Amino acid sequence: MASDTETMATKGDGAAESATSHAATPTIQWQIEQPEYDARVARVREEMEARGLDALVLYHPLRMAYISGFFHVSTERPMAIVVTLSGGLGALIPMLEREHIAKSPGVDRPKVYPEYPTGGGKHPQYHLADLLGEMGVNRAGATIGCDGLNYIDANGYDGPLLTEVVDGGATVTRARDLVDKLRYIKSETELLFIRESCVWGNLAHRLMQEKLALGRSPMDISHEAATEASRTMIAALGPGYQPLTNHWGMPATVMFHAGRSTSLPHGLPDAPGLRRGDILVTGAGSDVGGYNSELERTMIIGEPTPEFERHFGYMMLLQQAAFDALVPGRTLAEAEADVVALYAELGIGETQRHHSGHAIGLDFHEPPFIDLGDETVIAPGMCFTVEPGVYVPGLGGFRHSDTVVIRDFGSERFTFYPRDLESMIVRL
Repeated sequence: MASDTETMATKGDGAAESATSHAATPTIQWQIEQPEYDARVARVREEMEARGLDALVLYHPLRMAYISGFFHVSTERPMAIVVTLSGGLGALIPMLEREHIAKSPGVDRPKVYPEYPTGGGKHPQYHLADLLGEMGVNRAGATIGCDGLNYIDANGYDGPLLTEVVDGGATVTRARDLVDKLRYIKSETELLFIRESCVWGNLAHRLMQEKLALGRSPMDISHEAATEASRTMIAALGPGYQPLTNHWGMPATVMFHAGRSTSLPHGLPDAPGLRRGDILVTGAGSDVGGYNSELERTMIIGEPTPEFERHFGYMMLLQQAAFDALVPGRTLAEAEADVVALYAELGIGETQRHHSGHAIGLDFHEPPFIDLGDETVIAPGMCFTVEPGVYVPGLGGFRHSDTVVIRDFGSERFTFYPRDLESMIVRL
């Protein structure tokens, strides 16, 4: 709610002067607000205490962003967030991010280091060790959890391990899953952003479908549709919108690959133009507040053959089985077992190439997974893609993917693009 900063001028000669200054009216920023970040840090500290950790070092940019709101572009310059059991948040920051980190008020102990390796100076990891010392945890008897022993391998980064720079006798232990598990359950604001992401992914996909034409390449069509959808999205969401996880691409994205290569689950787009009979496997989404969604469809150029219709039908049955299996209280392994059993019942077990889905949020693929090896208990607030596929070499791939949230009653589908066979036939 906007604060009242209106200033009234003094009255003179019995006449009221008009107000002379007004603060700008706040607009929707499409970002998580600070109280939610504060609550996340509190939950991190509760888990740290339960695990006997005195500090937690996070190198991964999305884990850093999740608890601090510090979204950034990863380069060869290492960065980290440090959480201790009390006080604020520490951060290892290169000089070029000094002003940027100031936009994250929860970070109150930034350790800014000069450009490296200018003149063979001190490696940033040793500045991190200094920060740990300043926060009282680079000492004998302390236990430091971390999501990795080093900064991520980006843009040629190289440096010593955390265990090599901690010199006060502290113990370093793996705690990569600590923040990830807290991300399993989405808040209502996170779900709002994911639902909004589905809206703009839907638009991008619709524009792509409308632009399909014989002879045009998937890349040509996809880029045109994504550009048009992104322009509309930016105009609609207003001046408070900023892409936070899709730094280099467009806010709304869409792509597809075509032909027999669709039998490769993660095939790459290519340049040849579309032809009648091509099977298309598509993908669309958008970045809203850093949160993502996934919409995928299987389409065909021209009238489908009986073989296409048969495998498309199998895919639809498998996806519905996965929807039905996602019930709170069951494990993800049990849900996947239902889908695997249906593959076997249909006699097409050899066409399964991957598990039936993954969590989605700040990252496109997050844990936990709808997989036989994942014993995570399904709970309301989890958000998944549901996408069991059928892959037939020499014919093509068949995969719809929908973004769903788990409710008390089961799964609710956020993506709303048509799924039926008739809607997937492109008659050119």
